[in-house]
Amino acid sequence: MKNIIKISLAIFVFIFAACQEQSDTLYEENAILIWTGEYEVDGCGFFVEIDSVQYKPQSESVVSPHFKERNRVNVTIQYLDLQYDIEYYCDDLPEAQKVGAIRIISLDEN
Repeated sequence: MKNIIKISLAIFVFIFAACQEQSDTLYEENAILIWTGEYEVDGCGFFVEIDSVQYKPQSESVVSPHFKERNRVNVTIQYLDLQYDIEYYCDDLPEAQKVGAIRIISLDEN
């Protein structure tokens, strides 16, 4: 019985470690940074579009305020794919919207 528990625990640790490694992969891509406006005035903040797929930065505060001057900016982004959907509220919609979450590491205008 103890061997079954040890084997099960080892398999769980291996799978957990494999999942953690996947989310720690740093990607660098050409992307479009999209500014939709401040949340306080029914905007949705920032989105990042990579290969026609939109993502939401986990922490938009890392994006420089000067990117708010234009709606769409071509950028080179380094990010981590967080492997989950993030909820956000905006546009007077009664329900939360969901989109893939990323963590921005660096962002440079092209």
